[in-house]
Amino acid sequence: MIIEQIHIINFGKLSDFTLDLAEGVNIIQGKNEAGKSTISAFIKFMFYGLSSNADERSRSISWHSATASGTLTLREGQDVYRIEREAVTVRSSEGKASYKERCAVINAETGKPLYKGKVPGEVFFGIPRGVFESTAFIGQLEGSEAGGRTLAEATENILFSADETINTKKALKKLDEARVYLYHKNRKGGKIYEYSKERAELAEKLAEAQKTSADIINAEGTLRSLGEAHERSRQNLDKVNGELTLHERYIIKQNYLKLRDESTKSDEAEKELKSLSTERFGGPEDKFISNMERDKFELLALESAKKTAAGENSAIAEKLSKMRADLNARLNLDENENKDELEASEAVVQKSISLWKTMLIISVVLALLCAAGIFLFPLISVASAVLLAVSIVSIIKYISVRKKAAIIYAKLGAQTRGEFYQKLSDIRDDEAAIRFTESTKKEAEEKVKEADKRYQAKKGDISRKLSNSGFNVSHDIASDIDKAVSDARANSEKRLALLQTKSASDTRIKEIVTLLDNVPDSEKEKAISTVFDDEAMKSFDVKSKKKERDFLASSLTAQKEKIHSIECDLASMNAMHARPAEIAQSISAISAKIDDMSEKFDAYMLAIEAITAASDNLRDGISPQIAKNAGKIMEDLSLGKYNCVFLDSEFSMSYTADGITRNVATLSAGTSDIAYISLRIALAQTLCKYKMPPFVFDESFTRLDDERLGACLDLISRTFQNKGQAIIFTCHDRENTLAKNTIPSTSLSI
Repeated sequence: MIIEQIHIINFGKLSDFTLDLAEGVNIIQGKNEAGKSTISAFIKFMFYGLSSNADERSRSISWHSATASGTLTLREGQDVYRIEREAVTVRSSEGKASYKERCAVINAETGKPLYKGKVPGEVFFGIPRGVFESTAFIGQLEGSEAGGRTLAEATENILFSADETINTKKALKKLDEARVYLYHKNRKGGKIYEYSKERAELAEKLAEAQKTSADIINAEGTLRSLGEAHERSRQNLDKVNGELTLHERYIIKQNYLKLRDESTKSDEAEKELKSLSTERFGGPEDKFISNMERDKFELLALESAKKTAAGENSAIAEKLSKMRADLNARLNLDENENKDELEASEAVVQKSISLWKTMLIISVVLALLCAAGIFLFPLISVASAVLLAVSIVSIIKYISVRKKAAIIYAKLGAQTRGEFYQKLSDIRDDEAAIRFTESTKKEAEEKVKEADKRYQAKKGDISRKLSNSGFNVSHDIASDIDKAVSDARANSEKRLALLQTKSASDTRIKEIVTLLDNVPDSEKEKAISTVFDDEAMKSFDVKSKKKERDFLASSLTAQKEKIHSIECDLASMNAMHARPAEIAQSISAISAKIDDMSEKFDAYMLAIEAITAASDNLRDGISPQIAKNAGKIMEDLSLGKYNCVFLDSEFSMSYTADGITRNVATLSAGTSDIAYISLRIALAQTLCKYKMPPFVFDESFTRLDDERLGACLDLISRTFQNKGQAIIFTCHDRENTLAKNTIPSTSLSI
């Protein structure tokens, strides 16, 4: 058997991978994690399907999909076969994974399917999965063994009966159980013992049979009456059971119709759910609603902040207007006047007042002095007149200037110079307050602009969201939000209602399916095809019919017990009555049974002895042959050091060295490995009923030195050179280097 090509569609870490192989030795080199173990596992998968081991099964399923699939091209002589296999992960509603497999063996030339429903490895090699894994599939050997109860039993079964499933130990057990049923070893139990005891009792009764004929006739008459009543009750029970069966079929059909209706409801709800897309809302509606309500809250908050800022700005403006009005009310100035000019005019007037006041005082003093000197100096009178004139002019000017000062003071509502400057100081304070208020107003105006900017930005953001979700956007953005939220809630409520409807339908479907699963398919077909009288079925009193059935069943049981009791009495009376012919007939019948069972008992004993002897002879005959073959192989691999090998009943290996027999587990790691390789090859040569399978070695020689590895490669080459195949996976170049100039081989890399 030669594997010509492996094509992995999806398996483990590999996808769309093809590997062409040749007859004889194939050495496939690849780095760690390159997929060598995946390829070797794929070969086993193609011949035997997914492993029952959960970890190995999960590693087989593709890392990129939920499948494991591919093809394997196999050649035997001129015949070429293609094995196609696919395993698909199926998950239940609870999320539990199961696997659905499909396998086909096809004649590559004709395209005709072959061996439908059979396991390719068992068809081509004649060995089950466990034997294949224990012989031809050799992984890293650290801590592994070839033997064990499973392999031992499978080997014996295959050699003994040509069928791994026919277990000789189980057959012996069944034969012994049949023997025990007939007769115990101590001769104190079993059917033969019971019949023998019964025959002895009948013999005693025959000797003591005494009974009057009247009593026997009366009992026989009663027995006939009870038999007739029993038959009537049985017929009535059959009728009632028939009516109940018909009603049960009616219930089955109703459940079937309900299942169909609920399935339709579930499908319609599913269809509507698919139409209720949440893409419009950018995801779940509750998240959309939450975001919209948050946006609305933020928008209203920004709008409130905007109004607050505008209110503050208006209040400041009003206050500023009032301050300006109050200030203007204090200033009684002409159109071209201002307080600074007024202050400057007051300073000029004040200087004039001081000047004219001084001149008045001087002129008056001088005039008075001149008036006093007129009597002494008459000419002074002219000077005095001049000074008097000057005094008069000074008085007039002084009064005039004082009037100007009063006019200036009146401009600010003051009467005195002190009041004037106090008013002037107050005005300057008011102007400073106005300037401060004006700067505050600018800040308030900036706040209004900033609040409006944030408000407009938020409004624009919400408008974009609504527009992107397909909603109309109006001037009333808050109403638009409310409408969008309302639509989202309606969509969510509708979807929730549909989910509830679908969930309720699915629950009812599960309940109905559970009920229907307990009904045989034949009953379902009868129920579905039967036409019922709905009115009669609806008015059918199940409770009363069940009571009637129970009553009839109880009556039958009571009648049967009574009949049995009378039959026992009759048997007793007949035994006591002088009817030796009838008793003798019974004794004869029991004796015939005892003779028949005794014959079967002898046959069982003979079969047990024969099978036991054959099994022992088979083990004694085949184990040495396997040990001899394994020993020869091991002698080659160990370069002549070990050649005496023994096998126990479970194919565990031992060897002899220095006159002492030891288990191969005591050997070095490398020697232990070649021992198990020897045993595996010897077992495969013995067990494979049809053809030697391709041997797969996955990093199997890591613990061998170069000398033993060379011997191992030479043995493998000789073993598989004649229409055989060995596939060696390795991450080192030792195998290729040693094989290059010593054995014919095909070198591949991945």
